[in-house]
Amino acid sequence: MKALSFEGSGSEYFQIWIVNVLLTIVTLGLYYPWAKVRNHRYFHANSVLEGKNFEYHATGKQLFFAYLIAMAIFILYMVAVQVSPMGAIIFPLVLFLAIPWLIWRSLKFNMRITSFSNVRFGFKGTAGAAYVNFFLYPFIFLLAIYIVPIGTAVLIPKLSAAGSVPTWIVVAAPIAALASIVFAIYMFAFMKKKNVSYVINGSRFGQGIFSTELETKKFLMITLKTLGVSIVVMTLAFIILAALAAVTVGLSTVQAGMNNPAAMGPIIAVMYVGVIFASMFIIAYSVTRQRTYIYKNSTLDNDIQFESTLKAKELSWMMVTNLLMIMFTFGLAFPWAKVRMARLTLENTLVSTSGGFNEYMTQKQSEESSLGEQIGDAFDVDVGLGL
Repeated sequence: MKALSFEGSGSEYFQIWIVNVLLTIVTLGLYYPWAKVRNHRYFHANSVLEGKNFEYHATGKQLFFAYLIAMAIFILYMVAVQVSPMGAIIFPLVLFLAIPWLIWRSLKFNMRITSFSNVRFGFKGTAGAAYVNFFLYPFIFLLAIYIVPIGTAVLIPKLSAAGSVPTWIVVAAPIAALASIVFAIYMFAFMKKKNVSYVINGSRFGQGIFSTELETKKFLMITLKTLGVSIVVMTLAFIILAALAAVTVGLSTVQAGMNNPAAMGPIIAVMYVGVIFASMFIIAYSVTRQRTYIYKNSTLDNDIQFESTLKAKELSWMMVTNLLMIMFTFGLAFPWAKVRMARLTLENTLVSTSGGFNEYMTQKQSEESSLGEQIGDAFDVDVGLGL
């Protein structure tokens, strides 16, 4: 197993980033596609495995026309909302229906314009499967979360107005709510497994095929453990912050502040920051556990294997320190934060290189991709797999 590495630096990327920001502002956003290309090319070129780097082959011109179309759609939405109240309903609905298509086209585009050691990646997933994974499953998940609260909110007032609420509804409502929560948790794990499987099993490296075999119960265990960690971490955070507040400003002041909301302002602010930091550890725990499981069970042509050694403590510390860096520098430390995160992620990504990559030959592909794929990328859709 060999780990990837990142050979760039924060100061180096800062020069690219600041020019991108300034030119995007001066051109009223028109430079954004070229800025995006420069960012991608820098991070791809500095991501290295055994002396070989990745490459990003898109051009600003390729992305520009799709970007204009995306901006035109956004402007049309703003106008429609002002002209007709129906516009505020129809446009979000159309966009919601288009999200799976955008994800599919974006995956095809971004894979096709990425290469490693002169071998192109590709994506062979279908649009139909994208709609099942990114529309049908999320829809069922949302129903599981909201169907019982909405049904209760509608049904009980009507029954109350009619006279009285039947006893069976009083008993059934909590049971239905619990069943809904259990099903939602299971559906979340099932949806995660299906989404990851769709992306990995549809990915190609030249003529090589990526594959993964995942189980819902594994994602379910990770989800349940994450919920348990959330309860423990949040409880500890509130206890520690409450104790610090009592020691710092005095218990009597805290008690007096309970009757005076204005006096509680600083304490509430500290509590809020503490909750953010605790949330970062919870997110890091979930991401690293899923990443370890996914990489362990994914291969390229059933020969080349992968491994993730990223730990929750390392990732959460990186997230917290990056946030503090960005806050205290008013955003100027963003390039260093992004480079630090890229380095941490790559150094904890291992690939078995004993089989070698020399036998992979890229199929001939056109440098120009279809406008539909570019439009998918222009919306910056993110599957959110955390890979």
